[in-house]
Amino acid sequence: MKKYSIIFLMSVFVFGGCQDILDEEPETFLSEDQVFDSEDGVETAVNGIYNSFSSPEYHGSAFHGLIMPHSGKFYSNQGASEDATSLNCTPINIWLTRLWPGTFETINVANVTIDQLENSTVPLANRDFALGQAYFLRAATYFDLVRWFGGVPLRLTPADSKTLHLPRSSRDEVYTQIIMDFQRAKELMPDFGEYRPERPVKWAAYMYLAKVYMTMATMNGNNDLQLWQKAYDEAIQVYGKYSLEPLYADVFDLNNENNGESIFEIQYGQNGAIRNSDVIRTYTPQNSLFAPENQVTFGRVKANKETFDSHQDQYPGDPRLDATYIYGSYERTDGTTRTVYPERTNGNDGFAYIKKYIDPNYNGTTTNRNFIKLRYADLLLMLAEIENELNGPANAYQYVNEVLARARNTENGPAAQPADYAGMTQDQFRERIMMERQYELLAEGHTWFDVRRRGYEYFLQHVIYPHNESPNFHQSTDFVYPVTVKNMLLPIPSDEISGNYEITQADQNPGY
Repeated sequence: MKKYSIIFLMSVFVFGGCQDILDEEPETFLSEDQVFDSEDGVETAVNGIYNSFSSPEYHGSAFHGLIMPHSGKFYSNQGASEDATSLNCTPINIWLTRLWPGTFETINVANVTIDQLENSTVPLANRDFALGQAYFLRAATYFDLVRWFGGVPLRLTPADSKTLHLPRSSRDEVYTQIIMDFQRAKELMPDFGEYRPERPVKWAAYMYLAKVYMTMATMNGNNDLQLWQKAYDEAIQVYGKYSLEPLYADVFDLNNENNGESIFEIQYGQNGAIRNSDVIRTYTPQNSLFAPENQVTFGRVKANKETFDSHQDQYPGDPRLDATYIYGSYERTDGTTRTVYPERTNGNDGFAYIKKYIDPNYNGTTTNRNFIKLRYADLLLMLAEIENELNGPANAYQYVNEVLARARNTENGPAAQPADYAGMTQDQFRERIMMERQYELLAEGHTWFDVRRRGYEYFLQHVIYPHNESPNFHQSTDFVYPVTVKNMLLPIPSDEISGNYEITQADQNPGY
């Protein structure tokens, strides 16, 4: 029988072997009744969901090792990611076989919390707020899963021997549940100032729902205006609730986390000696002055050449380039200078590094660097895209131009680029706004989804062909991307097929 990785309740509350995500003291062994009979116990339960959501098996490592290179916009020099980097991901990819159980562990911890709180008669002041967080994270996790894999097993109760083996639910069934969970989260989650400041408030659920409807609006080659309208109705509720930071680089300042632009950040802290995130060493170049002193980093995941080129070609002198990339060259710890893309186009240094995840205090195991899941600039770009689909560009410019105006800001005055949008047709606006999302949000976890939600032809035209036809394509390191529709989804892991009696090879995604 498959060794199916499930977090049962006891593992939620024993933080001695886990990341202390909210900088609290570890809890001792507690029964379910004891945990959910007190406000502190309930907070510990929610802490456990966030712990799993942020773990190396999910956002702390596997997400970056697999999803970034498989997006088609990044390169990884890690052998374990070669199949994903070449868009030939196999069902036994090491990151895939960690990510799948990691997501379902998160779902199970959320299910335990939902089950206990929905059926409890104990009057607790934080009951609704905590329950809202559980629905929110379950929905967010299923939203990741359904976009990566299509239909997946829909686990809505705490795992036990009777529910260990479940078939894949349809994609539509999963989306229906996601919408229900986010709607419930909207009802239960707090507003500003009502709960713990490091946790998202109800507006994050509104924004997620808008993303869900945007994704559904273009599924199967459709352009469903009713779903675009639903997306608008959710997104507009968030408009004006947050504000852009003055400078783009301020968003990624380690001393400015959870700022006024942040809508949902995954919190990390350095308490304890247990590994909590590999993000710092995943992106930071080896032996560079960007790396923490005496700590090993790998700099494995970098931007593809055409990813960097499209931004620089569209907006020469865009201040976001310097905040997003380590490019041209960088200083090393031995006093030498290392040349990288675009000055160098071959070998492992023939790529620009990502600059958004620098942490000079990284100790080789844990980091204080948070991971931003949602921020206000994303919401503005969503509103611009939605408004253009509903009514054309006339009233859509206002949203994107807020983002561009901030992007031009520098400490020495405004730059010339990126210029405001103006004078576009609906089709031109649609094309540009998708690229704008790449320039503004690169390496923040949106790219895999954005390049696929407009359909396979879009994926070919904006990922496959630009990569394979890049003038700086180098045979020694760059992979020729295959022209195949299978890359619109990831494969179901072989472990799941061999261990879940309700899923067989016949249920595998097409092409794998």
